[in-house]
Amino acid sequence: MKKNKVWISYLIGVFFFIGLIISFIRMFPNINSNNFSRYLPNIACYIGALIFVLTRILGLFPINSDKKPVFDEIIDKLYIESEKKPIYTFPDALYKRFKKDIRNEESLNLLAKSIVSYCGVDSSKLTVKVNNELISAAGTFNRNTNVINISLVNTRFIDEVLAVLIHECMHYVLREKNIYYEETLKNEYLTDIACLFFGFENYINGGYIMIGYLKRNELRYVKNKINKRDY
Repeated sequence: MKKNKVWISYLIGVFFFIGLIISFIRMFPNINSNNFSRYLPNIACYIGALIFVLTRILGLFPINSDKKPVFDEIIDKLYIESEKKPIYTFPDALYKRFKKDIRNEESLNLLAKSIVSYCGVDSSKLTVKVNNELISAAGTFNRNTNVINISLVNTRFIDEVLAVLIHECMHYVLREKNIYYEETLKNEYLTDIACLFFGFENYINGGYIMIGYLKRNELRYVKNKINKRDY
């Protein structure tokens, strides 16, 4: 994925944000004390949409203060227990092949092996399957069978599929490296942060708009923390 795709998503967010503001300004003169309750659902929708754009797409809100020590601890853990990797780019031929059909299991398996091998882990045990019955998640990793399932329902675009695949592959990588937390949510944060730590930040940043445990502003915080550690 090229970085201009990420900037396009930011531009879309900016235009969406401006559109919401203009629409709200046009609606505002019609609101008075007599009809305020009738406009409450509209106002709630506008506020929700604005928060979504600012956090998920633009990542402009500061992260919750209680999350900072959690993320900092996870970053420290990764530096202690593994080795930071440079930014990774998929081989051009492999990426083009995947781009032609993002549901092709052979291409997905080749991508997964590329991801896992780059992290210094044996990929021979890992298998990726496309699952048209998986509706509760965008992807899953079965620790007993070493099978990654990618949802047909919850991944619609190439950036989303790549981000989900990298995240699920990271579950496998961390398991093989014996890096984990017992607490489920904290372990998911670890997995997302490991995606950046092992060099996949461009793909994660592009795909984590509608999906992902970390929001855009949290991704930015983690990325800045890691970059500061490298200098």
